[in-house]
Amino acid sequence: MQSNISLERFGHWSGGVAAAAMAATPEELSARFTAAASRLLGSDRVYVGFYRRDITSLTIDDAGPDRWNRHYDAHIYRQDPFFQRFASTRRDFLLPLSALRNGDFQRTPYYREFYGPSDSFDEITGVFNLDSLTAGYVTFLRRNGAAPFGEQDVAMACAASSATRLILERLLHLCRSRDKDIAIGDARSRLSRRETEIARHLVDGGNAKTISRSLAISPGTVRNHIKQVYRKLGVHSQVELLATIGSAARD
Repeated sequence: MQSNISLERFGHWSGGVAAAAMAATPEELSARFTAAASRLLGSDRVYVGFYRRDITSLTIDDAGPDRWNRHYDAHIYRQDPFFQRFASTRRDFLLPLSALRNGDFQRTPYYREFYGPSDSFDEITGVFNLDSLTAGYVTFLRRNGAAPFGEQDVAMACAASSATRLILERLLHLCRSRDKDIAIGDARSRLSRRETEIARHLVDGGNAKTISRSLAISPGTVRNHIKQVYRKLGVHSQVELLATIGSAARD
């Protein structure tokens, strides 16, 4: 089915995607992208976030904490039919709620505990696998009193899916970069300013030669700094450093 979109809506959508791609924080990206996506499909609300195969979910709040999605992230997501679809397949999908819910949807624990009380009425959700553990998701919601999503809306969401995937990849990069910065920041009290710079380059995959070029210092000086970083952080290799930073970021 072909999707039709006015030049005005296309301009708002493409401008929102471009602005989101330039965002400096996950929250800023979410705010810019969801504003454009809401208008694209005439949604009352759009959410973006991540599903993980180690059974965690995270919504990136774009306008401050949302009590319904905080409850969802902490307790309810395992009952979500879209999460259950994600957990059962490695394939990307973009579907309306009607494709997954059964005739007794309003009697399910998910509807009783979250969906109905949140005043949601209908949704389209796209799930895009970004690596072996993580998928980004986008959910378009309509509240009670709105018209249900139709085939044209699903076609529009599908037409926008390539741009949506790129934005979710950028969102994951921003989240992981911030986690890494927090982890390195925790070690900063033990490292000098120059050692912190070296540690950042090592986490990004740098070596003595590439770091020396980036910082305009000799490879020998870089190697001495690397030895001090390893000694102060109690590691013996770049691999151990990556594991230490990754563990601190997850904690």
